[in-house]
Amino acid sequence: MNLFKEKVVLVTGTGPNIGGEIARTFAANGARVVCLDARSEIAAATAKEISDTGAEALAVTADITSSDDVERAVQDAVSTFGGLDVLVNNAAISPLGSLIDTKMEDWHAALNVILTGTFLCSRFAAKQMIAQNTGGVIINIASTSGHRGKSGHIAYATAKGGVLQLTRCMAMELAAHGIRVNSVSPNSSGTPLAGSAKSREGKPPRAPLGRWGRTTDQAQAVVFMASSNADFITGTDLAVDGGVLAGRP
Repeated sequence: MNLFKEKVVLVTGTGPNIGGEIARTFAANGARVVCLDARSEIAAATAKEISDTGAEALAVTADITSSDDVERAVQDAVSTFGGLDVLVNNAAISPLGSLIDTKMEDWHAALNVILTGTFLCSRFAAKQMIAQNTGGVIINIASTSGHRGKSGHIAYATAKGGVLQLTRCMAMELAAHGIRVNSVSPNSSGTPLAGSAKSREGKPPRAPLGRWGRTTDQAQAVVFMASSNADFITGTDLAVDGGVLAGRP
């Protein structure tokens, strides 16, 4: 398929879970994909997977909490592929901890990676898109935890709640430039956030559809929201959660 033929897509956090699948799915739809990760071996592995299929990919190593790193990453994308059309803010960490026992370094790390990282990547991507004057799309990966809270994951859930509000603010500010901004909220997927691709077993609690989310579920939703099929959608969140939020009080 060629939904994104000649389009340049930058995906952050391209490990074996959702981010890698998003990158591969965009490539399968004709995009030239920039695989950004804090770990060079992860970015390189995903880019190689894509290149091995005959699609175009670039591996970029960057710390998304650093303005300089993010600016360089966007410049690398532009110098290699000629522009930037879609940004997917997927990179995240999920430290365990409650209000009482969360370490301050874990609190700051989660907010820096999830919220500040999304802000910085969006800032520099939007600057490039505005300069191109051809519109663009930003998709932020949020979470059902950002909607309903999650005991024992206070830093992660708080940061993801911030991503939802950041999405709405950016959508309002960037609409005049033809840039759409939306978020996608997964429930727990069948693979760990930053671990191996080994699937979880059993049925997830609270999901009416009775199964774990698959990385393909999230990737296909992101590709749809970034495509011309969603041209009149901005400032909203798409829950890809098996119905979890439908039962929220």
